[in-house]
Amino acid sequence: MTVALPLASYKIRIHDTHVRAVPTRSTDGTPFTGPGVDLRGVDAEAVIDAARPVIAWLDAREPGVVVRSISVRTAGPRVLVSLAPAGLDPRPRAVRFDPPHADELREAAREAERVIGEACVRVLERRPAAL
Repeated sequence: MTVALPLASYKIRIHDTHVRAVPTRSTDGTPFTGPGVDLRGVDAEAVIDAARPVIAWLDAREPGVVVRSISVRTAGPRVLVSLAPAGLDPRPRAVRFDPPHADELREAAREAERVIGEACVRVLERRPAAL
């Protein structure tokens, strides 16, 4: 079993099956200083699947909503969500959730964060060491 790295932030981009994450530390335990970790393909799909409780939480409040992305800074109080355009406005909608709703979304995202943290370990282990 892979141990998940703790995350400083992450963005789950459902609309293009891409996850961008910044761990708080590297696999050797030192503070993370490298470029963020990009997850695509199977890894990103696993994260999106694990984020279904977040999408369900949003859908319960706005049935039929189409979530484009979910952005979380783990130390911050807010969760940002991008939604597909609605009505006549062609622009995506951005919604900011503050506590207590942000806390509920963070709880719903707990499994997604674990999946991201485990995938970060695999990606970082494949990265060449800095010179």
